[in-house]
Amino acid sequence: MTDVPRLPPPAPAPAPAPADGLRGHCAALRSHAHRLRAGAAALEWRGPQADAFRAEVAALADRCARAADGFALAAAQLDGVHGGVQGGAHGGVTARGTAAGRSRGRPPR
Repeated sequence: MTDVPRLPPPAPAPAPAPADGLRGHCAALRSHAHRLRAGAAALEWRGPQADAFRAEVAALADRCARAADGFALAAAQLDGVHGGVQGGAHGGVTARGTAAGRSRGRPPR
């Protein structure tokens, strides 16, 4: 048998910068929120139970969007752009959190 030289394993890909990882999570959450809203709007089911279901889906989409805002704010802070900017200056970054880090929306279940 002939010995075949083994090649060294490929170098691992460098890890993304922390802010880039947060922006990736932010984009995924915004996509989820969009898909949830679109799915609820396209639902053909009618009646009080359907309305309650749509309300729950809308609340979940809002939670996804709020979490995306938090990730965007954290990414901006890591980049050296301090948060607290209202409006669209940083892609929807807002300062809506409380001292505990949660927004003042519906309490968690």
